[in-house]
Amino acid sequence: MRLLDEMAIHMTEDEIDAYYQRLERENLQRYYAIRANRTIKEDRIRLCKLVAVTILFLVVCIMFLKLNFQVQQQVYRVAVLQKEIDELRLVNADAKKRIEDSADLHAIQEKAVALGMTYPKQGNIIYYQVVGSDYMYQECSIPK
Repeated sequence: MRLLDEMAIHMTEDEIDAYYQRLERENLQRYYAIRANRTIKEDRIRLCKLVAVTILFLVVCIMFLKLNFQVQQQVYRVAVLQKEIDELRLVNADAKKRIEDSADLHAIQEKAVALGMTYPKQGNIIYYQVVGSDYMYQECSIPK
C-alpha cells in the first residue's frame, strides 16, 4: 500500500484511473481463465460420466441379449426333449399293445382248463430262495 501511496503522489488522476482499469482487466482475465478451466474440467467430467453410463448400458444390453439367447436355447432344448418323450411314449404304447394282442391270457387259461389244468392246492406249492439273481436253473428233480 505504501508503494501505491507514493506512486499516487506523483500520478495524475487519469493515470490512477488507467492503473485501476488495468488491474481490473487483469483480474477479469484471471477470472475468465479460471472460469474457462473450471468449465473445461466440468465438461470433461460430464463426458466421462456419459461414456461410463453408455458403456454400462451397452454391457447391460449385451448381458440381456445373452440371457435371452440362452433362454431361447433352453426353450428349444425342452421342446426337443418333449418331442422325444412323446415319441417314446408312442413307441411304448405300441409295444404294450403288441404284447397285449400277442398273448390273450384269457384264451390261454380257457385252453389250459380244457386240457385238464387245475389250480394248485395248498400243499402243491414249493417256494425257493433265489439269491443274487432273478432266475434259477433246475439241476435235479423237484422233491414230492
